[in-house]
Amino acid sequence: MPAPTRIPAAASILAAVLAAVAGPARGARGDEPVTSDVRYTREVVRILQRRCLACHAPGGIAMPLAPYHEVRAWGRAVREEIVEERMPPWSAAPGFGRFRNDLALTAREEATLLSWIDGGMPRGDLRDLPPAPSIPVAADPPDRRWAVPPQLVAAGAPVTVRRVTLETSLATDRWVRRVSIRPGDRRVLRGALVFAADGARGAGATARPGQWIGAWTPGQEDLAPPEPHAFRLHARARLTVVLHYSGADQPVTDRTVVELHFADGGPLAVDEVALEEGLADPRGVRRTDVALARDAHVWALQFTPAAATTSLELRARRPDGSIEVLLWVPRPRPEWPQAPVLETGSRLPAGTVISMVTHAAAAGDRRGGAAARAVVSLLRPPATPPRP
Repeated sequence: MPAPTRIPAAASILAAVLAAVAGPARGARGDEPVTSDVRYTREVVRILQRRCLACHAPGGIAMPLAPYHEVRAWGRAVREEIVEERMPPWSAAPGFGRFRNDLALTAREEATLLSWIDGGMPRGDLRDLPPAPSIPVAADPPDRRWAVPPQLVAAGAPVTVRRVTLETSLATDRWVRRVSIRPGDRRVLRGALVFAADGARGAGATARPGQWIGAWTPGQEDLAPPEPHAFRLHARARLTVVLHYSGADQPVTDRTVVELHFADGGPLAVDEVALEEGLADPRGVRRTDVALARDAHVWALQFTPAAATTSLELRARRPDGSIEVLLWVPRPRPEWPQAPVLETGSRLPAGTVISMVTHAAAAGDRRGGAAARAVVSLLRPPATPPRP
């Protein structure tokens, strides 16, 4: 089930958790009396559809939480994941940016699930069940598609990251209005990121892969900036696909596909600020600053913490001295790639300084050598004609 990292929880949640810890209904076994007014067929299944079934459906990367008998069998494990704030795996702390693809449970949803589990997990009337979620269907065919070379994932393999380079062989520059990543096998693919770089750039394992243009996670299917903005893809560009895998109970060959939808005419370019952590101070804090030369509008973020990163923050300091925290990740989880997309975005004037601040488990500790990285994806406003 996808889990937020939380700053201090609401009082109602704390009360529910304390009551569960103190009381005998902690595990809510089948032979215990039903003490909850919450029903699976009314409230619980709808929460699971919104927050969990992207991963926990049959054929997904985690144990199924549908239908009712499956959820009941895993009730104790679900409760532990919620209380320990491991699931759903959404790392951005609430209160710092509002994101369209936020999978985190709300305080009310947490309280509802805990009440149901601790109250005996009653099923309810089958007539209250909602329709099964529909499978999204592409509205239009892609203009170009590339198959990622088959990736064999061994049974029980730990979380691994693979980088694959695709040659586009485009004869001219194109504008990309939407990137679609079609997962080959959802049992092993945890997430995928797509970057675009000029064909002349290097594509080594540690080189920066280019501009971030796409992402797929179990809760986010496509990535498209608002019109009339689009990504500029240069002739003969390379696509670097970064794939996050973990093993299933048997060997699996993943065949993921990347699709591009082009825009005609001359859209406004999507720009970005890319940040990579620098040297640490004695406390293990690393800070990187980049100043904006022009006005811009933040619409999406992407971050990749290092293995040793214990917190990551993206902030913007405007020329008037005001500071806005764009993203705070108090407990990063490198095994779950994420790309938060803002609901309304944030306007940043020229001269704004964007900073990435990270803390590590110990000064100088990188446990593997990889540095934390982040991308702030920006929409440039249209040029304003000079006043007469």
